[in-house]
Formats: sequence, structure tokens, C-alpha cells
Amino acid sequence: MTPLPDTTLSCCVCGATEAAPWRVGRDLLLGGDATFRAVRCLRCGTRRLDPRPPADDMARYYAPATYARAEGADSEVGKRLDAYSARLADKVRSVSNARNPGRALDVGCGDGRFLAALRARGWEVAGTETDPVAAELARGRTGATIYEDTLDALPGDAGPFDLVSLVHVLEHVPDPRATLADCLRLLHPGGKLLLALPNAASAEAALFGSAWYHLDLPRHLWGFTPRSLTRLLEETGFRVRDVAYTPFLFAPQSAINAARRGRAATAVSGAGEEPTTGLARREGGAAKTRVFLGLLRLSDRLGRAVPGEIMEVIATKPEGTAA
Repeated sequence: MTPLPDTTLSCCVCGATEAAPWRVGRDLLLGGDATFRAVRCLRCGTRRLDPRPPADDMARYYAPATYARAEGADSEVGKRLDAYSARLADKVRSVSNARNPGRALDVGCGDGRFLAALRARGWEVAGTETDPVAAELARGRTGATIYEDTLDALPGDAGPFDLVSLVHVLEHVPDPRATLADCLRLLHPGGKLLLALPNAASAEAALFGSAWYHLDLPRHLWGFTPRSLTRLLEETGFRVRDVAYTPFLFAPQSAINAARRGRAATAVSGAGEEPTTGLARREGGAAKTRVFLGLLRLSDRLGRAVPGEIMEVIATKPEGTAA
């Protein structure tokens, strides 16, 4: 396949610049007429947004109504988020070590739902969150220390931790290799890393194309496959212990995106504006929550056999590695 002549970035996994077209699409969350291009690395298969909007422009794509904002206790969206967080927190019970369960750091913790689920299961928790409103919500929900800074800027006495988690975060960071190196530095030897992130090689990604919910252009800067993610983790110094999947969970939303292809997903006039309240109404009610919970249970049963659209990876910092 002939490489694209105008790529601007190199792959975070293998360093290659040669890439082929993968997806072109609009911002299906906030709307607007701008289109964005994701490419596939010709050497290792990792996907990336290329070209990437300037760093100073990225904040406009993280509107308050769509990212890291609290939902009320009776909110249907909140119920779905709490169920997902509880399931993931139950999953990491098995990664507890002798400090049982120990200290946990959630990177990009948003409004603190996953931190709250960990705390309810006995973890001593802390988080990082660069959005000040979300950080304050996380403090109120958990009483934890929330560092309003990037991972590399954490103070030297913040760690070490027994668990570091990135739940739908790694695909958003400009330099995943550097982020994972910081995670390794902050872990005890023998400590665990939990990643939850999209699987760009999944059947859902192939089926829905540019309408795939987890493509999420331009917020998702990277798209990993199980093989490329494992390579990146191992080259960073981790040992991959477990890879499971969550198939089909967001397929209904991808189907909605496909039906709306070619027109704005929300009633906004441009990607730089705040979304309307119509976006919140799109999140659905009790029926959608029942469907979501049913798909979550189904995903748990199929997650070992079906390499679905979300990867859940547990890796360890080898014993004997400097803290």
C-alpha cells in the first residue's frame, strides 16, 4: 500500500511515519463541519489522528456537558457510569497485593466515579484531573487528594502506588509512551497497571467505520490493537498479565451514529461552541439504562472469547524494578 505523502506525526509504538488512510470523519459528539483524518501505521498497525489540531485548540473539543461533569444520583447516565465503574473496580480486586488492597491512583479521574468505586472496596485513592471543575467534583465524591496537573508533574512524594489506572484515558494523551513511563515510575515493584481503552482492531470498529462510537474524532489521538498495545507496554517496562474485552457495549450508539452520518449529531453551529442541552437528552432514559446493563452482563460473559471494542488490560511492574 502506498504511504500517505502528508503525514505529520510518527507512531508512538514503532516510530514509523509511513501510514495509510484509515478513517475520515466529523466530530459526531459536538457536531460542526470540520473533518478529521485517522491513519494506520504501515509498520505496526497503530492508528493515530494525523494531522492533529494544535494543542491550544483541543480544549474546545472537551465541552463541559460531555466530559467530566457530575450527573445527579437519579440520573440515568449516572446509573450507567456507576455500573461500569463498579464492574471495573470489582475486576481489579484480583490485582490487590500484600498491601491489600493498597494505594490507587486514577489518572484522568474525571468527576471521581471510578475512584469512589475503588474506595468503596477498600482502596486508599488519589487522582489526577486537569479540569478544575471535574477535580472539585471528584474531591466532593471521594474526599481524595486530586492533583490538578498532568501525570509527569506529580510531586515526588505522591507515590508509590499499588495500582495505577487509566480508564479511557491513554487514547487521549499526546505521548502514550511517556505516560506509561510515568505510570511505571509511580508504581511499587510488583504494582499493577489497569488500562481500559478502545480496540481499533475490533469487529465493531470495522463494521461501523467512521460512525464507530469509540473513534471519537478528534478527541482520540491514538487507536491501539491488542498487539501494538502489548508491544508498547513491554517496551516501556511492563509485563502484560491479562487482556480481556468488552464487546458490543456501545454498538447501539454506533448504530445511531451511522444513522446520523452526514449531518451534525447535535444542534451546534460549530465545533468551537458549547453543546446544547439536546446532547444531554440524547443520553436516554431508563430503557437505555436497562439495555446498557444487559449488554454489560453479556460483555462479561463474552469478554474472554470475543475481542470486542474495549480492551481491559492488566500489566505489572516487575519485582526488582526500582521504585
